[in-house]
Amino acid sequence: MSVGGRDAVGYVCDHCANAWSRPVGDDLEIYDVVRVDLPDTTLYGTVWQVEGDRVQVRGTGGTCGEWLLWVERWRVIMY
Repeated sequence: MSVGGRDAVGYVCDHCANAWSRPVGDDLEIYDVVRVDLPDTTLYGTVWQVEGDRVQVRGTGGTCGEWLLWVERWRVIMY
């Protein structure tokens, strides 16, 4: 999806059918603090690497302690 010439990700609420979009960040840098929206959870962490359309995020907390995860760039929101 593209909005105003920028890549964007679209959302639709399953409960109320409300739809919205947000731009996909193209200016992520190492050590940026971000939120990662996954299908079953939301994580908060620090950008560790950026490669093309994916981002490696590092964080702590939850039941898994310290974690390091590669995610698609569109799932990452600067926090």
